[in-house]
Amino acid sequence: MAKAPRAVLFAALLAPLQAQAGRLDTARTFTERLYEAYQHGHPDYLGALARVTFAPRLLALIRHDEAAASPGDVGVLDGDPICDCQDDAGLKAERIEIENVATGRALATVTLRFPAEATKVRLDLVSRRGRWRVADIRTKDVPSLVGLLEKSAASATAKARPSTEP
Repeated sequence: MAKAPRAVLFAALLAPLQAQAGRLDTARTFTERLYEAYQHGHPDYLGALARVTFAPRLLALIRHDEAAASPGDVGVLDGDPICDCQDDAGLKAERIEIENVATGRALATVTLRFPAEATKVRLDLVSRRGRWRVADIRTKDVPSLVGLLEKSAASATAKARPSTEP
């Protein structure tokens, strides 16, 4: 049996890594575009752009939170979760780091600069049908937006149930 040339073996081993790098490059591009949009106005991530921004589970929780709010009130989510802010004036993504978590999953750590402060936002990204979406958002104050919204939904459901105690 003939030995395969080292270059062929190396290429065979490198191919999956190159494919993964390509996927991470698209995760980076997705994340960069999320924050570049703030330079052109106020992106409507909770409205018209929600389906191309959030993974279905997170989007369903966001919609549930909005629906559960009293008329004229806001739910648990009271700002833009992508920038972790209520006012995006002067926002710039200073640094974006992308880490591979698993196939089709990545973590984007974004350092955001506002005129008066800097903060970090961590986006759990998931790829579905070749398109990246935000599956969860983590900040210094909220360890998991999904967890916060799930807890709020469970609390609202428990309050809505009629009491069986006398």
